Parts: sequence; structure tokens; C-alpha cells
Amino acid sequence: MPLIEFWQTSPKTVLGMNLPAIVNMATNGDRVRDGSQGSQEFRQYLGEIESDKLADYATYCIENAFNDSGQVLQDVVNEIGRRLGFAAENGRYQGVRNDIGFDGIWSAEGESLVVEVKTTDAYNIRLEVIARYRDRLVEANRIPKDTPILIVIGRNDTASLEAQVRGSRYAWTIRIVGIDALIKLMDINLSTSSQSVTEKIHTILRPFEYTRIDQIVDVVFTAAEDKENEAQDIDPVGLDLEDGKVVTQDRTPKTIIDEKKANAVARISAREGRALQKKRHSMYADVDDTVHAVVVVSKRYEKDNGYWYAYHEEPQRRFLSQAVNGYMVLGMTDKDFVFAVPFKVLEAHWDDLFETVTKNGRIYKHILTYEKDGHFTLRVRNKGSEVPLDPYMIH
Repeated sequence: MPLIEFWQTSPKTVLGMNLPAIVNMATNGDRVRDGSQGSQEFRQYLGEIESDKLADYATYCIENAFNDSGQVLQDVVNEIGRRLGFAAENGRYQGVRNDIGFDGIWSAEGESLVVEVKTTDAYNIRLEVIARYRDRLVEANRIPKDTPILIVIGRNDTASLEAQVRGSRYAWTIRIVGIDALIKLMDINLSTSSQSVTEKIHTILRPFEYTRIDQIVDVVFTAAEDKENEAQDIDPVGLDLEDGKVVTQDRTPKTIIDEKKANAVARISAREGRALQKKRHSMYADVDDTVHAVVVVSKRYEKDNGYWYAYHEEPQRRFLSQAVNGYMVLGMTDKDFVFAVPFKVLEAHWDDLFETVTKNGRIYKHILTYEKDGHFTLRVRNKGSEVPLDPYMIH
């Protein structure tokens, strides 16, 4: 059975298989080859799994020798690049005379990186060959002039490669990052909703002068600030649905929120027929970037017989606007169904929603839902103009 078909019907079984077995299923026992159906299936599979599984596979490639482990690691690293917010183009597994032998091209904000993936630096890496690939890509107008090179190394001990780069004429065009560090950056990016954090991560992967470390500090500070804001938004301390004011109430445990969120993602993925993966905190998209979903969960507020969600102008509203189909997916801690409210519906009522402006100027709307006689509505400022939610229910 082809890998994707088996993955879609028995995901738990596939996730329980070791990496060589999965590759073997994708390639039907053949080698990983450029342009093959097996390669396409394996790359699609990588695009649909959770980020922690990607991290496991990267570690497996480094710690275990198996056929085509280097090519498999190349695909895993390029998928990690996508989770870092880059548009990643997969390169060739094997160089050929009339093609350019790069491992990957990562692009964002009008700039690019030529990526070279190595499991180890036990042997000297021919920097001039990698630089020649980069120059040919520039000549072919596939990347901007002066695009830097990022070498991704599996082993943590890169002292010899660092010395090699520092002593070469490529010292200011090549940077090195270990797989472990790249995975940590992926985790930071996926845990935040801030586009600014993503952009700062992109900045530190490019060559810059290290005497002053402000840019690195900015990544840590911005991520910490964003997490503090999100901690307030995941579950409010309380609310009064009559006037939208926040009052005092206990928080829901994060484990329950995460479980319900995973369930909500599974439901919208099944309905759309597309596997949605996390792009940033609470934001999910399919591999083709045609379906976007902001997935949020609320406890039930007994006093008002309803649920509360935060809907941010930036980046959630913008994120939903960028897809062919965008949905605000509302999960509830005490319900087995969810609501997938289309972006166009929320947009039509944007000005009617209760809102809060934070001390740093961020605006978010209050999605206030109300249940009566088994039916749900979205509460807006003008009483009597509630929006029915039942049509958007997914069981």
C-alpha cells in the first residue's frame, strides 16, 4: 500500500514505525531518487506530521546509519525550514552535470538562503563547491545576488568546520547551525503568534556581525513578550457576556486546552480533506496554503451559559485573510463538536464585536458565544443581531 494512503487510513500505525520502514514504504523498497513518486510521497508525509516527529526523525538520521540517511535528513531539514516560516524549495539528492546541486533554497521577506545539509563535519567540506552552486543559482535568477549559505550540521562538534569557514574567503557569506539549534528555533516559532519573532529568527540565520548581540537578544525578548500576551488570551480570567467585561475566574489547565485543540484540528482537517499543521501558535494551514485555521478553545462560563475566545487583528485576522478558505475554529472543553466559522462571516461583523486594546496597542476582539435551548449564537454589540453558529458546527 502506498505510504500516503496508509498514513491517511492508519496514522497511528505509521507513526509507530521506524524511519527506514517509512522510507521503504514510500519508495516501495527502492532508493530515494530525484523526481520519483516515492520521494514525493515521503515529502508529502513530512509536510503532514507534527513538528516533534520531525525532530525525532532528524535525530534518528544523525544517530543511525541506513540507506539514503543523508537524503532523508535533507528532506527533513527542508520541512523544518517550512515550519520556520520559509518557503523552502527542495534541492537534488544527487548532483548531475546539467543541474545545480543545492540541498535547499529557503526564501522569506524577499531574501533567500542556500541550504547545505551535512550529517557530520568529520571530513572537510568543499566550501568552494557550495559557493559555486550558489553563484549558478544567482546567474539563473533563482535567488538574489549576495544570497548567503547556511550549512546545517547534524553533529554538535563543528569546531573544525567553523575554523575552515573563518579561514576562508567565505567567512562573511557562510553560516553554520546545528540540527539541535534549528529544532529549538522551530519550537520557538511554532509556540508564538508573532510575525516579528519569525522575522528575527530569519535574521539570525543570516550572516551578521556578532560583536554586538542585540539581534539574538531581540528574538528571546520578543518571544517571551509574545508568550506573556498569549498566556492571557488562551483562557481569560473571566468575563461577563452581557457587556464583554472581564471578571475573575480560574484558568483551565493547559493539558485540557491542548487536547481539545488537537481534536479541533483533526475535525477541521477531516472535513476539508487536508492535513493542517501548525504554522505558529494557534494557526494552522495545509501544505498548499489554501486552507488556514485559527484554532482556539474555551471553558464554559456557567454564569453566562457561554464561551469566550480572543481574535487578534494581528496576526490571526491577517492569517485567515491570506487563504482561499479561512476559519476561526472554536473548541469547547465540555463539548465533542467544534464550530468552524468562515473568515468572511467574522469579517462582516468585525466592527460589531467587543474589543480590547492592550497596553502595547494590540487589538483583539472578543468572540462571545451563547447557548440557549441547544442552539449557539455569536454575541455582538447590538442585542438582537446575534449570529447563528449552528450552520458551522462540525461533529
